[in-house]
Amino acid sequence: MYSKPKKIGNLEIKNRFVRSATYEGMATEEGHVTDKLVELYKKLAEGGVGLIITGYAYVQQSGIAFDTQMGVYNDDLIPGLSKIADIVHKYSQDCKIALQIVHCGRQSRHLEKTLAPSAVLDKLTRKMPKEMTVEEIKETIEAFAQAIRRTKEAGFDAIQLHGAHGYLLSEFLSPYTNKRTDEYGGSTERRIKVVEDIYNRSIELVGKDFPILIKMNGDDFLEGGLTVEESKKIAEKLSKLGFAAIEISGCMWEVCKRSKKELGWKSTFVPESRMLIGTKNEPAYNLPSAKEIKKVIDVPLILVGGINSLDLVKQILTEGSADFVSLCRPLIREPDLPNRWLKGIGESKVECIYCNGCMSSLVTTGIRCVKKEP
Repeated sequence: MYSKPKKIGNLEIKNRFVRSATYEGMATEEGHVTDKLVELYKKLAEGGVGLIITGYAYVQQSGIAFDTQMGVYNDDLIPGLSKIADIVHKYSQDCKIALQIVHCGRQSRHLEKTLAPSAVLDKLTRKMPKEMTVEEIKETIEAFAQAIRRTKEAGFDAIQLHGAHGYLLSEFLSPYTNKRTDEYGGSTERRIKVVEDIYNRSIELVGKDFPILIKMNGDDFLEGGLTVEESKKIAEKLSKLGFAAIEISGCMWEVCKRSKKELGWKSTFVPESRMLIGTKNEPAYNLPSAKEIKKVIDVPLILVGGINSLDLVKQILTEGSADFVSLCRPLIREPDLPNRWLKGIGESKVECIYCNGCMSSLVTTGIRCVKKEP
């Protein structure tokens, strides 16, 4: 099952393995692609994954999270981005690549003054964002659409909107961070509007044949945030709108400030998407959300989070809980993991021990597994 091809939009993906977007920390201060980034994606292409989703590229200067983050905010960045698309297609003609794009909203670690749908304090960064005006929202919508145009011109096969983890689009979708009373806030339908507007403007620029994916939270795991029931309504709407696939994740950064006791979890693992993965990883922690959302959408569902064995992959796909499985940290340690599994070589378990050391490496060298022997 995991070796069989399946389409996302009109794009045939050779197998069911997706490399989930992972911030690399390897771009220049202006967001330009470096040789390190090109080499990273070459290794991933050679490793057997069917679809690569890059680390997030920011669409506006007001949406940067880190100072070594890829950018897609102007046309000068297209030639560098093309190097990534070209290297992937050169070293694996049947591997597809999508650029993930983002505005980081109130969760920017780089900017002192941040933007958000509403002025709601970020309890992790301790920053109070400025509430966006309608004019600023429309400028950001256009920035996303132009970024999608640049992505297509750079030779990528698809793009993915980052609408999860508490970044700007996630902030608009969530009632926890969106307290607006105008056309972009209030009801579920109005909170979806910014994503709808981005999609509709984008297809004016790139047409309906260029696949646009979205990553979204199944559950914010915050009181007053998105629940699975509301996420089902959002996913169903986006599926009908024309999004080519939906990747299900969960949580916002603020979950890191809350104890397991507060959250009512018995597990030693707190399922924030990047920050608190422990050595005792709870497998497929977004699976309950995915199972519910899969019932109401007509496009492929990609599941990310704690996919730590081939047996688990087989179970998820056989049960029909997802159409693709998405891997992050395991592919930092083992970029050739899909090839190993597809060829039946070695253990069915990932080597990754979920120590989060790869995140600490970002400051000095860019993303890498610090526990792996050289």
